[in-house]
Amino acid sequence: MHPGGDVRIDVDELVRSAQEGDAASFAALYEHFSDAIYRYVSFKTGSPGDAEDITAEVFVKMLESIRSFKSRGHPFSSWLYRIAHNLVVDHFRAKGRKKTVPIEASENTVGATAFDLDEYVDLKLTMRHVHKAMEVLTSLQKEVISLRFAAGLSLAETASAVGKKENAVKALQHAGVVKLRRALTPEANLTFVAEQQGTQ
Repeated sequence: MHPGGDVRIDVDELVRSAQEGDAASFAALYEHFSDAIYRYVSFKTGSPGDAEDITAEVFVKMLESIRSFKSRGHPFSSWLYRIAHNLVVDHFRAKGRKKTVPIEASENTVGATAFDLDEYVDLKLTMRHVHKAMEVLTSLQKEVISLRFAAGLSLAETASAVGKKENAVKALQHAGVVKLRRALTPEANLTFVAEQQGTQ
């Protein structure tokens, strides 16, 4: 199961076995983390195609570097998300683009097939508005929000991934959510809808 699922796996034991060259353990780590890493990367890039490529690269890097991993009190997941974060940064640097999610692609980060058309239109607008609202956040607030809500990391895992104490992550998350709530007020929503209609 993936993070947040009902079944717990012993990640530390799998890491030890993978470091010894056990292919099944590596496969189990991939199975456990791949969906969450993909969600995180997809949320950061807004492109399912790029997210698939970067996610695959994350696990290639994991395979290449896992023998050098030492926890030093930090969970394996934080090491994995640092790899993902660095690859996303490299991706945008190579493209010469700002590290933001393209609004027109953001609806691709969620599966819309389960919704009827009206619900999908509402969801699409909501996702586009959320990503637009994310522009008011600092880069660290964006990272914390992405890890906590897109990837589903715990407070401790997020703290480890961004190199901050848990209290600092709580403060960043709180400040980010407050800013997002302000940006997502009905008044801001109406402005956003008007802007979208004006571009059509």
